[in-house]
Amino acid sequence: MRPYIVAIFNQKGGISKTTTSTNLAVCLAAHGKSVVLIDLDSQGDSTKSLGVDPAVKRGVYDLFIGAADIAEVMLPTIFDGVRVVPSTYSLAGIEIKLSELKDSQRTLTNILGHTHFDCDYVVIDCPPALGILPVNALAAAHGVIIPVTATPYANDGLMRTLPSIKYVQEGLNKNLLLQGVLFTIHDRHKTARKIGKLIRSRLGGTVYDAEIPRDTTVIEAATARLPVCVYAPKSPAAQAHLDFTVEFLDRHRKIAAKAGEEVAAPAERPQALERLQRWQGEFANALDRPGSERVRQGRDQLDRMLYGERTPMERMHLSLVHFFIENRLSLIVFLLAVLGIAVAIVGMGFEGMRMLAVAFGLT
Repeated sequence: MRPYIVAIFNQKGGISKTTTSTNLAVCLAAHGKSVVLIDLDSQGDSTKSLGVDPAVKRGVYDLFIGAADIAEVMLPTIFDGVRVVPSTYSLAGIEIKLSELKDSQRTLTNILGHTHFDCDYVVIDCPPALGILPVNALAAAHGVIIPVTATPYANDGLMRTLPSIKYVQEGLNKNLLLQGVLFTIHDRHKTARKIGKLIRSRLGGTVYDAEIPRDTTVIEAATARLPVCVYAPKSPAAQAHLDFTVEFLDRHRKIAAKAGEEVAAPAERPQALERLQRWQGEFANALDRPGSERVRQGRDQLDRMLYGERTPMERMHLSLVHFFIENRLSLIVFLLAVLGIAVAIVGMGFEGMRMLAVAFGLT
């Protein structure tokens, strides 16, 4: 049976496509599955997170222009069961090169169609925006997963992404399935819950039950160039990625069953967690933990991606609004306190004016 190909795609940047891709690949391997990750993002973050130097001589670019086949560019990673077709620095110029080729939107489809994969899954990490590379990924994939954050900006990105997927389904890949929508960098404040509820009401069971929480450990893991599921397997984000992987595997088994195919059962979750912890012992514990300044910089960058360029005062105001939305009783107490202070100030003002008038003999 050919591998199940899934593309990780959203037209908006900064919503954890790479984090989702690498952690899904590694968690699938932890469950006993073999995986090939294709890194289509010219930044090469998936390649780096899997322990491969993006300065390698050949990768996706050579694959697309026909200068090499997959067997020649695919590399092993530090994780058993995971291989990568790496991004290279030359990938940044692939758009122009592909525009010169005939049927360029199906280039990856033709490559994968003529490749014998000895793996269970192919995960494709897509760059943001609907360029030639994401279109190639969607045209070649069996399913697509859309990571999304529950913020107004990200919701707009989702509403632009869905029509793009429909365009590919209608013209290039009629069998492309929306495998699911995954909430990432998920906050607990009321605004996020309302947006999440709105998206779930629109898309129903398409949205995964698992939600990847906002967790500074993810920033530390990215700085250390490791998936968070290996860097800190028991962290909230890592546990959520395991939940998501279990849900992903269950959905794939159901899809395969409808097509009359049988998918081998994965390893149980305790075994997967044990394997992740073993990898942590081999790789993460040997690394220097990133300093607090680097974590703070990463957190600030994440805030800018999620909420735009706000001043410290605007961010404090937003945090205060979220706090009072979440704690209405505190808001009532705060408003009563403000009202009491205002009444006292007004009362003191009138009394002060009366005393001043008496002192000057005006009354």
